[in-house]
Amino acid sequence: MTKRTKITAMQHLGLIFFAAAIYCLIRSITLSLTTDIWYDELFTMEFSARPVKELIGLTARDVHPPFYYMIVRFFVLLCNGLGLVGDGPMQLGAESIAKLVSVLPFFILLIYAATNIRKRFGILPAGMFSFAIITMPQMPEYTTEIRMYSWAVLFVTAAMLHGFNLLCCIMGREKQGWDIPDGIMLWLYTTAAAYTHYYAAFCIGIIYGILVIWMLVYYIRVAGKKTDGSISLKAAATLIVALNLTVASYIPWVSSLLSQVGAVKANYWIQPVGLRSIGSAIKHLFKGYFINETLAVVIAVLFFVLITFLFVRTVIRTVSGKELTDALTLFSFSVLPLVVIAGLVASAIIRPVFVNRYMIPAYGCFWLAVSVMASYEIDLVYKRAKGQLLGKIAGVVLAVIMIIVGAVDFKAFIGNEEYRMVNIEKTLDMLSGISNDTIIISNFEHVQGLLSYYLNKGDDEYKVYLYAAESEKLIEETVPGLETIEDSIDIANYLDAGKKVLFLGSFNAREVILQEWNDEYSITSENEGSYLMERYWFDVFRLSR
Repeated sequence: MTKRTKITAMQHLGLIFFAAAIYCLIRSITLSLTTDIWYDELFTMEFSARPVKELIGLTARDVHPPFYYMIVRFFVLLCNGLGLVGDGPMQLGAESIAKLVSVLPFFILLIYAATNIRKRFGILPAGMFSFAIITMPQMPEYTTEIRMYSWAVLFVTAAMLHGFNLLCCIMGREKQGWDIPDGIMLWLYTTAAAYTHYYAAFCIGIIYGILVIWMLVYYIRVAGKKTDGSISLKAAATLIVALNLTVASYIPWVSSLLSQVGAVKANYWIQPVGLRSIGSAIKHLFKGYFINETLAVVIAVLFFVLITFLFVRTVIRTVSGKELTDALTLFSFSVLPLVVIAGLVASAIIRPVFVNRYMIPAYGCFWLAVSVMASYEIDLVYKRAKGQLLGKIAGVVLAVIMIIVGAVDFKAFIGNEEYRMVNIEKTLDMLSGISNDTIIISNFEHVQGLLSYYLNKGDDEYKVYLYAAESEKLIEETVPGLETIEDSIDIANYLDAGKKVLFLGSFNAREVILQEWNDEYSITSENEGSYLMERYWFDVFRLSR
């Protein structure tokens, strides 16, 4: 095999991964053309519909920073101004626009892969990264979910890539001088990340920490022996300025952050965390959407073992050979485990504040490192390098598993989304047949909030009652028509007054509630069917006496 053939083969494999990633994003666009949302997305839709000042005030009382909601608001207003939002032909709902906003960061990441990552690591790592960041476990749903995670992944990953550029400039490996463009982009991306998600802020804190430590160690061990150290000092100064600008840019939000920390310490929904959380995080990272549970576990374990093995090989190469590419790979890899540690430490200091999805902002860094490690071993196969058989096998097998898991997970994602798209139309048809003088009762606050959101999108005013519970404060303030029924005597009185009463019951508790109402006030029910809103099933019961 000639050198030209080897390079072409690697290019072809990388391009195949790129093509698969582009196909997946195109499918994500088609799956965005629906108004189906779930409870957390309800916060996004309501917050982003408010003027910026009110939006910031609402988010200050929530548990996330405001920047993502401002991004959604910008694009929805832009599309509305272009006449793209509405119910007419060639128009989309605001929910669809918001879903497309979540797809956008992945296209930007593909651009970074085709340029920055390709130039630094090669076309195969760039292609594998593009495919992995969209299709690996948990990632497909974030291409369309109306939450901040896709933007957090973009901001953190891009910040790290520009940090790489600054490091190379500091070390005199590439361009030399101040490197103002990378410094500016590092500042902007890190600030955006910190204002998007607090675990993204953890990520950029880790990235800055590694950059500064690396810079200091480099100057202590190497730069003093060089005559051109002043050139590297300019890039170092750029890094320090970017760090200080990020800190300064975050000062306006510190008071809101402290207020949120106080609220979280008083009350938060996350369950206690511990050592078991590490196992749960590994499962979240590697377990694919296989129907066979045993197969899913086996592949997840194999995933973990192979990546751990390649990580160890990368560490050995870094220590012995001191290759910059290997060192940058370890830099990229380390962000995710350090974020998990930061989350567990914060949970110990404040109260439990770590759930698996909070790792998502660091996933871009992690899958970039995995892609580079696997590509190094695959390249040895193409070059027919002698020895290192275990590494070659591990790299090839890992790439194959990534292809299988990515294909399975994204196919499952497509199936789930298409199923939801069909069911939300059925649900909206049912809701359109309910008159606004109907007494609508729910026993689950998430369903209540979504029902009131959909019912009150038109001109008529609807009220949706939550039985024997209270709505979440911020949702109660932003979603119209939320009410409470404290006692079943109120339901009996509505029925006696001739009102049409529907109970949209969730979970097995609905049967218990219906039995209680029947025992207390002879309220009977007729089941009119089951319906789905995104991930919430409920049955519609017509009540009577």
